[in-house]
Amino acid sequence: MSYTKNIAVIKGIKDGFSADGGALSGLVKAEKYSSNLKVEINLINFAPLSEGRYVAAVGDGVNTVVVENCIFEGKSSLDTSAGFAAVICYVNGGVQLLASAVCGNFQAEVFGLKAEIERLEKTKEESLNPKQPPEPPPAVKTGDASAAKYEDEAISEVNYYEFAQTDEGGVPVCENEEKKEDGQGFFQNEESFGAVEKNGLAGGNFYEKMKAEIEGLLSAYPACTALENAISGSRWVEIGYGDGKFYVFGVIYFENSPRYICYGVPSDNPSEPPESMRSMASFFPAKTRLGEGFWIMYQDADTGANSFVSAV
Repeated sequence: MSYTKNIAVIKGIKDGFSADGGALSGLVKAEKYSSNLKVEINLINFAPLSEGRYVAAVGDGVNTVVVENCIFEGKSSLDTSAGFAAVICYVNGGVQLLASAVCGNFQAEVFGLKAEIERLEKTKEESLNPKQPPEPPPAVKTGDASAAKYEDEAISEVNYYEFAQTDEGGVPVCENEEKKEDGQGFFQNEESFGAVEKNGLAGGNFYEKMKAEIEGLLSAYPACTALENAISGSRWVEIGYGDGKFYVFGVIYFENSPRYICYGVPSDNPSEPPESMRSMASFFPAKTRLGEGFWIMYQDADTGANSFVSAV
């Protein structure tokens, strides 16, 4: 029977949860013997909580174990032989990603681990507070003057074309062959990334509202294989805007559902993002012809709000 032992260093992502204002740190240790798994998490400089709790998750890209109270011991199909990814989140109604720890080539799994904690918390909440079935609407007889009138203008809440350039005929530029190199899409160049909505889109699922534009971009441009190969369950395209330059647009999926809508620019500098993306983007290593990786900004697919996600 095989035995493996792996250790990863915790790196802080979000400020405001340290005991002394310094960096969050610690260790995640995973031991696997046959089907028996033991995970120990040592949190360093995490502030004590007066409400809410710290919850961790460890994954191998296929299986996930959620760890309460910093320790798990029991049977598990989680395979740590090649390493693992782990996240530490603060849970209090919502789920905030505070720190990550990666052993081996599992950087991209950080995205799904936070989503798994969110899914389990939502399931727990629904079991404690089951929804009551809505009362059926009153029957409306044919010809009844009180019947609601169909209003075509009431269907659309969002002007989709605010988010994508169009030509004079209202057609998305990505379909106009004469403007393929004009930087069409959501942004003209990397200096435009700061224009993304920070507070999200109220009134429904952001991805569904933008689905036609998003899928149009993913179909109109060449794939960015560097990111698609590095991040499982994702689709990326390169959008050129002249002189051989490009930015990337992509969607990261979790269990076949969109989780993040992403925008990025290639860069050789992993320590300094473009000014317009400062405090909103994280560096993801994936070598391309224009750099050693990308500064990537993430939007929550549900709300459209910016989500700061660390891939390292």
